[in-house]
Formats: sequence, structure tokens, C-alpha cells
Amino acid sequence: MKIAICDDERIFTDIFREKLEMTAEKCGIECTVSAFLNGAEMISMLNRFDAVFLDVDMPGLSGEETAEYIIGSEKTLPIIFVTNHDDFVFSSFRYRPFGFLRKRYIDSELEDIIKRLDKYLAEIERCYTFNSHNKLISVRLNDINYIEVYGHETLVHTANAVLTTSKALFTIEKELSEYGFIRTHKSYIVNTRYIFSVERNSIILSNGENLPVSRTKLTDVKQMMIKFTGAN
Repeated sequence: MKIAICDDERIFTDIFREKLEMTAEKCGIECTVSAFLNGAEMISMLNRFDAVFLDVDMPGLSGEETAEYIIGSEKTLPIIFVTNHDDFVFSSFRYRPFGFLRKRYIDSELEDIIKRLDKYLAEIERCYTFNSHNKLISVRLNDINYIEVYGHETLVHTANAVLTTSKALFTIEKELSEYGFIRTHKSYIVNTRYIFSVERNSIILSNGENLPVSRTKLTDVKQMMIKFTGAN
């Protein structure tokens, strides 16, 4: 995997880069790491990387502004926020972070992040296959925003298309739950990666769509988001 580090503190960046390389080697994962001292420099080279470790507090283009640019770009990159601010976790969900790494706990948390990242990069190429109007369709899991029941059909929503299938939502839920998809309502399954925010009665997706969430599902949704990002 190819990783970018973005942090304005050169001493920390040099130490962190070495820790990343050593941890990946320990886990048997092939890894190259590039370091940047500001978001603007890294943004110009985004297409070269598979994941980004991003400091929250940076002068100029902040970590949040850099993350905003990344999620709006054509290439979907896992973002791991590197911070000491525990309270940043919930406010950062709108950036769809892959995870969080607390600077004071790097030695104890880094290995888990690297292993999850390696697994995730393999899984995003995984496809979901289903019948649609007598044709077999395969869609990358990472391209599915949400799935809903509408009338007598099940609709699979991606960024560019809405596909139909007769497969039951209950069956789809069982098949996709381990990949970051969660039942938010009797008629909806949502890809956690695309949840921008969770309101009292609805979920806002990163594309602006507003979907209903059952009151009984609110806690499950929030727990899934924490589990998916590795926050604690």
C-alpha cells in the first residue's frame, strides 16, 4: 500500500513515518510512505496514494479543509485523522474517516489501524452480485450508497445509477453487514462510509440525500459508525 502522511511538525512526521514502515513490515504488509508538511502539497499528488494519515491542527490549509477536498475528489481515499482531540471523533463523521490515531497512543494503536487498512483496501475491490431484470450485475461495495425497498422492488443506489433487484432486504442485510452496511430503517440499508451526519429522525448522506432512520436504530447506527472508524 502507498500511504501519505500530512503533518506540519517535521520531527513528528519523521518519527511517525519510521513507525509506519516498521509496523507494516512487522505485519508482513508491503508499504511505502511519503510525508508532507502541508495539505496543499499533498493534494497535488493524491492520485499516487491508497490512504492518508492527516493531522487535524495545521496552519494554512487545515486538516479538516484538506479532508473536505479529499472526499470531494474523484478518488476515494481512506482518511485516518491523527489527533489528540478525543472530542473530534463525532464532529468528524462528515468527512467519512476510516479511523483515528491518537498521537499519545500511537505505539499501541498503530498496528490495529495498519491491519484494518490493509484488509479494507482489499475489500473495497470486492463486488456485490445480484440479478437485475434477468441480468447478473456486479457492483463494487464501495460504490453503493444505500439500498431501499420501493414498492415490490429493491433499489440499489450508486453515485451514477439506480439498479433494481428482487432480492429481499433482509437477505442483503445479512450479506453486507460485515462490510460496513447497516439497517437504518425497515426500508433502508446504508453504507456507513457515506453517512455525513445522524439527526434525530434522519441520516444525511455526503451527497446531501436525506434518509429516514428509525428511533430504535439510532444507537445501532452510531455504534456502527464508531466501530467502522475504529474510534473509542
